[in-house]
Amino acid sequence: MTSRMSSSDSAQGSASASTGQARDRSAAAESGKSTASGGFARSIRLLDEIVSHGPLRFAELQERLSVPKASLHRALHDLQAERLVQFDDRSLTYSAGYRVLELANRVWVRSDLRTLASDQLEKLARLSDETVQLSVLADTHAVYIDSVESTNNVRMSMSIGNKVPVYCTGAGKVLLAGCTETEQRDIIGRIQFAVFTPNTITRKEQLMDELVAIRARGYADDNEEHFAGIRCVAAAIVDSANSPVAAISITAPTFRTEHKRIVQWRKWLMAATSEISMRLSPVARR
Repeated sequence: MTSRMSSSDSAQGSASASTGQARDRSAAAESGKSTASGGFARSIRLLDEIVSHGPLRFAELQERLSVPKASLHRALHDLQAERLVQFDDRSLTYSAGYRVLELANRVWVRSDLRTLASDQLEKLARLSDETVQLSVLADTHAVYIDSVESTNNVRMSMSIGNKVPVYCTGAGKVLLAGCTETEQRDIIGRIQFAVFTPNTITRKEQLMDELVAIRARGYADDNEEHFAGIRCVAAAIVDSANSPVAAISITAPTFRTEHKRIVQWRKWLMAATSEISMRLSPVARR
């Protein structure tokens, strides 16, 4: 006997097969997401265990977390690659890496920095009678987190939360200058150079030369590099490792920035940032 399938039966069979394949693909995708999510959660649990109870040996971690050896090895390898965990060859133990401390310090500093710096911002604004701003580094930009505006009718005004390029602003350049060479190369490699004025730095080599000079003298100038008719001087606030955590800048229209005033602003800025840096880590600086 020969069996036959009608065209409608064939269509239904194809539709069912397609639906089944779609379900399989969806299930596979969800499984992949679940695995990735599980791996991330496992790494977080592992890091929390090491930070809270370390140094710990591999066997101790496996016992505490009930994680397969292969999975634990992968998670530890990833955390070590990100400098979140470090391994001691002598004791054969895992402990919190320096990056954990760096991240914790950044969170603390940023949450308290405006309070620590507020009186110095006010003082600089009174002395200079110009706009004073507090900024932090955010990838290829500097972001304003506080400011005291000038009382002059003609003044520079930028809202808190605004970001400006690191390569053509005083705050951005002084923050970038304080980074390690590796960090500088990484950030500069991602900069999309744009021309804002005839004075804008547009070449990596030119920027690197400028950063060397800034690091040597301790302050950065913005000579109408971002906005025509606007000049700026900036200095960095640093932590106990001498790494920049923020910058303070004085910004003014060019017609009020004669050389004598700029020189005085630099002195005031460096004194203010030195004072705030001392407040950040007083013990290390005694």
